[in-house]
Amino acid sequence: MAGIKRASDGQASAAKRSRPSNQEQDIISKHRLESMEKDDLIAHILKLQAQNLSTSQAPPSPPATPGLSEEEIHRKASKARVMMEKGIKSQMKWKPSCKTGGARFSYSGVVASTQVFLKMFRLGADWKKKQLHFDPVEFQHTTSTDMSTNIRYGYLNITGKNVTVRWDSDDLTFTVTGSYGL
Repeated sequence: MAGIKRASDGQASAAKRSRPSNQEQDIISKHRLESMEKDDLIAHILKLQAQNLSTSQAPPSPPATPGLSEEEIHRKASKARVMMEKGIKSQMKWKPSCKTGGARFSYSGVVASTQVFLKMFRLGADWKKKQLHFDPVEFQHTTSTDMSTNIRYGYLNITGKNVTVRWDSDDLTFTVTGSYGL
């Protein structure tokens, strides 16, 4: 008898559909509210207030994620430095403007927390600015990276007066810009 379905009498499903929910039971027309006695009206108001209070109190939020340990901060900062170095080096390609040191690079990165950014650029915890300026040698020393790329007959290095690091604390993103050349 596979494939034969039982016919329903329709009464059970109709009963399920006609049952009002709690919210529908709580909604009372204006006319009915005006005709209610004072005690019933007060009881209804207290019931609605209790429901409103229980729904307005959000469930307790999960505990805030604890701060990263010093080891995790160090590991994430080190990884972000390596990614930044690779990203900048990948942009350092030969262009005619490399002869004059005017070729530009721009690297944008995201870090896990402000502490990682501060550790990455060796800044103090009280640093609150949005922009940093390094000279090229200081930038390489601060980030412990060697920003030179081998080309056919020489090397491309970071040149120019400074390397700029912009920090957006809201999005936890940073942008490093500068110039490179022979």
